[in-house]
Amino acid sequence: MTVEQASVESIFHAMGYTSSTDYAIKKAREELLHELKVSLERVEAFEKKYGMTYAEFDERFHELSQFGLFEREDDIMDWRAELIVLREVEKRLTKLVK
Repeated sequence: MTVEQASVESIFHAMGYTSSTDYAIKKAREELLHELKVSLERVEAFEKKYGMTYAEFDERFHELSQFGLFEREDDIMDWRAELIVLREVEKRLTKLVK
């Protein structure tokens, strides 16, 4: 560890962290939790709009005549993409906690 690294580490110690790595992990976790919250809110908005889960929506896609086809197509793609984002964020959080 160079003198500069040692002084940087001392800053993190003064802030109450055991190391710069400890700080980075905590900040990454905070960012991932924020991403998770945003993604969950987006999924919940679709569930509220259609009154069902994605799996139910996918199964009943052609029965939902109260919504236009283009709207349903846009929503199913966006909803599916949001679920993928949600799973990826959860995976990254799990790796970070280990």
